[in-house]
Amino acid sequence: MIEAGAEPWGQIVLEIWVPYGEVESLLTLQAENMGELIDPTPEGHTEELAQILRDRSKGHSKILLCDERPGTLKLIRSFSQFVPQDGSVKLFSTNPKAVESAIPELKGRVLKVIPPAIDSSEVMLSPELADGDSFVIATGEPDPLLGYVDARAAAALLFSPGSRRAAYESREGDTLRELEETRAHHTLVSRLEGLHGTSYATVVTRGGEPYALIEGGAKDARAHFSTQQLNPAKGVVVGAGGRGYDNTFSNSLRLMMGALKAVRKGGDILLVAECRDGIGSEALQMQAEKRLGDGNLRKAFYADGMEELGYLSALKEDYSVTMLTSLPDLYSSGRFGFKTAKNASEALQKVFSSAGRGAKLHVITRAPETLLS
Repeated sequence: MIEAGAEPWGQIVLEIWVPYGEVESLLTLQAENMGELIDPTPEGHTEELAQILRDRSKGHSKILLCDERPGTLKLIRSFSQFVPQDGSVKLFSTNPKAVESAIPELKGRVLKVIPPAIDSSEVMLSPELADGDSFVIATGEPDPLLGYVDARAAAALLFSPGSRRAAYESREGDTLRELEETRAHHTLVSRLEGLHGTSYATVVTRGGEPYALIEGGAKDARAHFSTQQLNPAKGVVVGAGGRGYDNTFSNSLRLMMGALKAVRKGGDILLVAECRDGIGSEALQMQAEKRLGDGNLRKAFYADGMEELGYLSALKEDYSVTMLTSLPDLYSSGRFGFKTAKNASEALQKVFSSAGRGAKLHVITRAPETLLS
């Protein structure tokens, strides 16, 4: 959302609200500094999609929720009226408490699914998924390694240990791939082959609202994205997406990579990401704690999220990055080498001190819903 006003001396200022955790952060820009604003307009179809979900899930005795993102929860809240109360259809989540807190109608009715602890070359699946007859739901997101994390990919990542490593090792080089059908994605979902009676539905959001429900992956998702063409600017403000998206630095880092087309090399990036749950991936955690040295890398060592080390390195090498985050400075500044700020005003001051007072900034409020060409 953007609002315009005037300061006492007549200059026009723009107020832009960017999702930040469960709230929003206010950015105030002079009109002369405003480039393009990419702010996906809320356009939800929750009630219609709940009807579609009811029809598609018929015949399934288990519904598996892969995340607690707003789009997923809003759709399930509307769909909950169709879930029989006799227990003939069971709902599963890795975080039942979060689901029941958001949807009181389901209190006491969401069971916990626990991924298998064994991580080996053998493909292992959680019993709830391996037994078949499941309907799997997830909110999709672009991913620079997998192209697109649809419900199939989300299920493999959550319920099949070792799947991310298999995807990483099968990647086609280190070029960033978003909303493409990648080899890494194919490797990931192939771990689910042979499951009988399992169906998948991926929620595509617009402005944070459930917008479409697809059965496929990147190709089908792309049809529901609004593609934007931008000339790269000196700087860009990137919102990782708020609650459910910017919960960790790992997730925020992956989601922001598609926005790099909006800024020139050597330019400035302001990443707005709360990261209330900390760093995230094992690889980034090891990097932050200085437990990952060159010796590990030379020995083909792997930790989940290894590809994110490449994203981090590219950002530090090619751009000046400022973070507006609750992540401790010890990590965001001391370990990852980003500038940090206590509030949005200070963050913008740091960007302009680097990019120049007359610099134009593009603003992308929701990176996961933005496709730049």
